[in-house]
This record gives sequence, structure tokens and C-alpha cells, in this order.
Amino acid sequence: MKKYFLLFIIPLLIVLFFAHNGQSKIKSYYSGDAINFNDILYISSTDSGNLEVLKLENNKLKLINKSKIYNQTYNRYDDFFSSKLSIENNHLYVYATIGFSLYKYEINNDNKLVLITNQQNTYWEWYNRIDKFGDKIVTLSDRGVKIWNTDLQVIDSYNITNSKTPYNIRAYDNNLIINIKDNYLNVFDKSTRTILKSIALNYKDSVGNRQAYQDINKNLYVVDDYYAKKFNLDGKLLASFKHLDQPGYDISGSDFTDYVYFSNGMGVVKLNKNDMSLADYAFTGGIAGPRGWAMGLKAVYANGDKIVIFNSSTILVLNDKLNKIDSYVATEEDLESSTENLFLNLENNSGTSGASIKLSGGGYFPNEKLIIDFDNTITYIQATNRGRFETDLVVPTNNLNARQVVDIKVDGEGSKLSYSISFNIIK
Repeated sequence: MKKYFLLFIIPLLIVLFFAHNGQSKIKSYYSGDAINFNDILYISSTDSGNLEVLKLENNKLKLINKSKIYNQTYNRYDDFFSSKLSIENNHLYVYATIGFSLYKYEINNDNKLVLITNQQNTYWEWYNRIDKFGDKIVTLSDRGVKIWNTDLQVIDSYNITNSKTPYNIRAYDNNLIINIKDNYLNVFDKSTRTILKSIALNYKDSVGNRQAYQDINKNLYVVDDYYAKKFNLDGKLLASFKHLDQPGYDISGSDFTDYVYFSNGMGVVKLNKNDMSLADYAFTGGIAGPRGWAMGLKAVYANGDKIVIFNSSTILVLNDKLNKIDSYVATEEDLESSTENLFLNLENNSGTSGASIKLSGGGYFPNEKLIIDFDNTITYIQATNRGRFETDLVVPTNNLNARQVVDIKVDGEGSKLSYSISFNIIK
């Protein structure tokens, strides 16, 4: 009966979700972080542009911080772009990025954020995301993965990029980095600095936020648009679960229980780690508001598994029975919004002056005017109704005698969203 119930109710839920979503002027939650500190669940997100930090206390979500940084140069408040919670020497910190800058705050005993240190690079490297790989803080950009110490000093780097969706680059120990890119799950060995294995996946759209998960036994878990799958490091499929042909987003486990959880828009599914058999499921479309769509997900062990879902209209917390504990409702107004993360893509990242190259990208506002700055040569185009674009550019003249590395920068005129990618001009 459960299977037939799913098939019956899904078309109705999809219609209700998208009908309401088209009328919304509230920024959506689709990503963030969560951690257990002293048996209290903390959550952070920057999807609203603010650095927001919440804590779950007595089964109630409480907002303890919502802030932006004032930019005196441009007389405006700049949006935060990503955040990561970290426990260091029994203290709780949150790292956050704004463009070319990193910030480190301590969350003190009074639930106040105290700035510990900040750093701004001078070489125009835009930090797409900040994360923690094993016990190391990392930043991700179009120039690769950088490893930092706790004083925000770079101590190592890896040539791993995913310009379309940097969200998809993850690591759960100090040896391997996993990256969902172009319908493959790539496993990168840090010791040899090579791709150990590429595992084929099946997505209807190769661009999208997806998080794979690696457990303490080194097994890999990932969900595509048809199956949730479990692999070993040799790429052998160990088990799978067919879901509802909805978009596969994140899969996560806490390492303290025998379950993994994944999101597919419609809701959350709980599977047994061993054989990927169904343990439970929950729809999230109306559980905490009228505009639920489960995307970002993280399972955290805090007196039992707690499932944190970035559910479009809310940040939602479920218990291990997939029952609602509490939710926090999005309130930040947004007249328009992008439908995906910013990305740029070049068919070729090098060429001679006068050559024609193709640049594509997305993550901008629907139909907005875009300004492309290619080494001070300006081009204007318009994004599609999905916020994407594709155009041909002419490589500008290089007056140097050798290779010159320049940036191609694309700004949204209305959204003020900005993204850049490097290009080599060959003499």
C-alpha cells in the first residue's frame, strides 16, 4: 500500500509545490551545516545572504545570530556566501566567506558570535565555499581546493575544481576527496594527487547540488535521479534503492547508527546502511509550511540521529523516526531569486588573441542583464528564464611576450551576483 500511496500523491504534491513557489518572494534555504556541540544541535546557513546560526534547545530552534558585514568602500552590506561549523579544543566556531574574504567567529557561552580573525586575499580568488575535510578547514574556488590551518593560513592545495557546482566537492577523512561532476562520482586520492576511481551516475541534469557521503568503513553513498547507491572504493555497486524518479540531492549519515538518509525534493528517505533497504520516509512539502522542497540535508548524532533539512521555506529538524522536532521559517524577502548556484564553464581555458571561445554559465536571476568583463573588454547579454546563458567571446590582445592569465568576470546587473573564471591568453 505504501508504494501505491506514493505514486498517487506525488503528482498532487508537485502541482501544489510549484504553484505556490512561483508566487513566493522569500529567499529559499537549500544548503547549510549542522553539528553537535555538548549535546546541543547547532545549524548555520548563508542562503539568505546573512550568516544565520541556530541552536536546538528543549526541542525548539532558536536563532542566535543573523548578520551581514558592512562594506565601507561601497557603502553597503555584503552577503555571506557559505559557512562551516567547527569544534576546536572544546570551543565552537563558525567560518564564513564573503567573496575574497574569510571570517572566523567563536560562538561563546552567551550564544554571541565573537570575531577571532579574518583574511582577505589580494589575488582575486573568489571563495565559492568553505568546508571541513577531515579535521582541516578548506576553501573551494575555480582555482582548486586550499587547505588552511586554524589561523587561516594556507598549508596545502589540490587541483580539484567543479565550476558548475562546487557544493559537490566533499571529504570525510584526510585521505580522499569525492566530487560529483558531469554524471560521475570522482574519488580523488590526496596522497597520489590523482583520481582513484570514476563511478558513473544517472542525473537528468548534470548541473545541480548533490552531496555524497563516505562512512567510517570507506563505503560511498550517493543518490542520483533514480537510485540511492552504495559503492566500495573499487567502484563496485554493493546495494541500491530505487526511489521516485525525483531529483537526487544529498545523502548523509551520522556514523553512530546503521542508517543513511537522502533528500529528493518530495521529502526524506531513511535506508539501512547494510543493504540499502527502506526503513522509513517522510514528505516535507507541508510538514513545516506550504513551500517545502527537501534539498540540502545533514544527519547529526545528538542523543539519536537528528536530520537537518534545508527545505526551501524552512530549516527543518526531524528525529530518527522522521517526525518533526521543530522548524525555522525563511523571512528574508527577495523579489527575484536564482534557481541554482552560480557557475561558469569554458570549452577551452586557453587560446590566442583574436580566437573565438564559448562561455556558458548560470545561477543568475531569470532574464536579467549580464555584464561580461574579459580583461577589460565588456560584453552585454541577457540570461534566459532559467538564469543561464551561452555566448561566444573574442580573446583580447595580449601585449606580453608569454602566457597571460586573466579572469573572465560575469556580473548580474539586477541581482548583483558575480562570478569569475580564469583564462590563459597565449602569445
